[in-house]
Amino acid sequence: MLASWWLAVIGLPVFMQPLPEAPDIPAAMAVASGQVSLRQPCLQLRCPGREWQADGPRRVVAQTTAPGAVTAIAPLRLPQLATRRYIGLHSPASRRDRFYSTGGDALVATRYGLEAVRGPDTQVQLEFGTGYRLQPYADFGTAAQGPVASGQLRLSQRLGERAALSQQVRVERGRENAFVRQTIGLDLQLDPQWSLLGDVELRHDTAGDGGEGHTDREGSVRLRYVF
Repeated sequence: MLASWWLAVIGLPVFMQPLPEAPDIPAAMAVASGQVSLRQPCLQLRCPGREWQADGPRRVVAQTTAPGAVTAIAPLRLPQLATRRYIGLHSPASRRDRFYSTGGDALVATRYGLEAVRGPDTQVQLEFGTGYRLQPYADFGTAAQGPVASGQLRLSQRLGERAALSQQVRVERGRENAFVRQTIGLDLQLDPQWSLLGDVELRHDTAGDGGEGHTDREGSVRLRYVF
């Protein structure tokens, strides 16, 4: 059955006409015998480099410079096409922002942090968040339960080769009460082993919504020795 279908197909007029590659025999016989290939020609413009070189050995050209002396000239080779290479120059930097959530007995909040300035001597970080306070005054928070909004600033600054200044300001705002905590520190390196550390902390609580409405100040100076 298959042979009869094959004979019916090759008997069509289009298969009986010769092809330019084999003008003496019908197209079906030329394809079956392998004289004509049905493979499409490759039009790719890609040259790995071997297309410029001949397969067989090259002749050596001889040039006579003087009677009895023959100088052999090496065969001329066409330059090879260099294979195109794509070199990635993209270096992804680390992320400067973050989004996270925290939860505990005192506060449930969602915060967004941003590193605004990043340099060898200066770093500035900002943080904003919203949440719900469960325990008053815990972790330097407001004086009442309820929804709160918070903001925080961290600053680190190098002062020459031996000193560094740091500052942190955090504000939490409730419905009618706010709590502000600010810390300023100065580290001074006296020598490779001795350092002088000083800091001043200020805490302010507004009087609204059950707040005490006063300001506390605290400072310390420490001498550190590294063994």
